[in-house]
Amino acid sequence: MLDVVRRRIVADHNAIAGRHDDPAIFGGPPGDPGLLGPGSMSWELHGDVASMAVAGPAAIVMEIMHPSVMAGVNDLSSYREQPFKRARTTAGYVIATTFASTAMAESEIARVRRMHERVTGTRPDGTPYRAMDPELIGWVHTCIPWAIMAAFERYHRPLSPAERDRYLAEQADIGRRAGAADIPETAGDLAEYVEAMRPTLAITEQTRTFFRFLMDAPFGPKLPAPIARRLKLLAVQGSMGVLPDWTAELTGFRPGTAAERAVADANLRVNAHALRWAFGTPPYKALALARTQGQGAPAAARAYAGTT
Repeated sequence: MLDVVRRRIVADHNAIAGRHDDPAIFGGPPGDPGLLGPGSMSWELHGDVASMAVAGPAAIVMEIMHPSVMAGVNDLSSYREQPFKRARTTAGYVIATTFASTAMAESEIARVRRMHERVTGTRPDGTPYRAMDPELIGWVHTCIPWAIMAAFERYHRPLSPAERDRYLAEQADIGRRAGAADIPETAGDLAEYVEAMRPTLAITEQTRTFFRFLMDAPFGPKLPAPIARRLKLLAVQGSMGVLPDWTAELTGFRPGTAAERAVADANLRVNAHALRWAFGTPPYKALALARTQGQGAPAAARAYAGTT
């Protein structure tokens, strides 16, 4: 019975975030540490499925708070036709750049750069944009570790100042490889960077349309529409709750009362415990660890590959 529950939790999560268990990506040359290696803070934070899941909605919402990022998503992505694609793409990029072999991680960064090089356009207010603008790459990149680090500290364990700085420095290297310019490398840098970016953020009609889609899209288990919408709202509110209050207020995803905030937080805590229990060591981390130790695919990863 417990195995059935575990498999259901894994399947529901993978339906949104995707499967990341390909030995061709996470295996590779024996002893290869990848871009970051098993001693990195990124391995610890990104190996926690729960923190990644909690952070996901907040990271995506904050990315599109920049009107130029939102315009690019609106004009050139297929989020309406493929509602899970952005979540899977974002999760896949973070996981690959952290746990894939060196060659595969570099290939993923190059692939994303090529994709961004083709993305240009004009916002509804007439402002031109290009996805490879170092400022936009920097903002999109920073939203991800910002949210993951906050979720990890809220729902797993607190980090020391040195651990926060190590993590952000590791992620800054990934951001620069992707084309970013100004990237915060310490927690102090992060606070200053986010504050400096606040004047560039705004809610546009395109953003409101995306938020409505986020609430109405068929994410998660099949439930009656009012129940599904309420659960999604709780998940997004809880996710935004790991970031400063102004982010939830600006986006409109701040619960109105202390009781509602407590419910959103409790909902995420339950989900976080369930995900950690169901996944244990996620397959991409198990495969990467086996690679660094010169071993074959571990039994845990092979067993996971058999789940639905």
